[in-house]
Amino acid sequence: MPTIQPQEPQHGQDEQHRHEESGTETTDMVPWKYCNVYANNRSPERLFVFQGHSIFIQQRLDETIALDQNTGNVVWDGAYLMAKYLESHVKDLQDKTCLELGAGTGLVSIVAWLLGARHVLATDLAGAHTEHVKKNSSMNTTRIASERQIAIAADATAGRGTRGTRRRDRLRTIVLKSDDLQVAPLDWSSPSLPDEVAFQGPFSFILCSEILYLPQLHRALLKTITQFSDENTKVILLWKQRGLGEERFFELASRPSAGWHIEH
Repeated sequence: MPTIQPQEPQHGQDEQHRHEESGTETTDMVPWKYCNVYANNRSPERLFVFQGHSIFIQQRLDETIALDQNTGNVVWDGAYLMAKYLESHVKDLQDKTCLELGAGTGLVSIVAWLLGARHVLATDLAGAHTEHVKKNSSMNTTRIASERQIAIAADATAGRGTRGTRRRDRLRTIVLKSDDLQVAPLDWSSPSLPDEVAFQGPFSFILCSEILYLPQLHRALLKTITQFSDENTKVILLWKQRGLGEERFFELASRPSAGWHIEH
């Protein structure tokens, strides 16, 4: 189900502070970094906040990044927009199973897990790609699960209920387990998962962010999606129109023989 949820970027800025001291005007430059997901897209570490929790994503900037190599080294804008879309549809995810294809840095899978999905599987190519996802996932899920456990205990001690509270407060009652997010290699040309993966499908949701820019992989991608789907699976696909033939994927998927219904 191709879906795009655009978000307007906010802009941070440095603050310049002027003051008078001993009758002489001086200028102090005060570095002020606003918490802005678009401001530091080339930083080694980026900060995102979802449901009141900080998510720290490490980026690998020491390698050349092009459309055909190392694209998972950094957080693409599409991954952030996908994560925001999931956050706005949180009820759809709770207790569901999610598979992310081309997980990159792992941001989307981490957010799906944070929102209460029961099993989340983040996949990418074997080797450095999946190791990168594992690093980002483990450094966030362990900490956030602990934060959630402390919050639930504090609410119980204070006797707080959930009726009439904000959605974010109600989400604080969802117990998070770091083991509910797994990372595994997956090659679309031969879509099979390692035996150690706890849940192998079919999945409730398949999440695909910015993975249509190589048309030569469309058939393999469609095969992979079908492999891990059943009649109840929803595929959320977000892409940027770059003029590289992205629309050909939907031509393939909409053929009667493919068995998919496309919603824009």
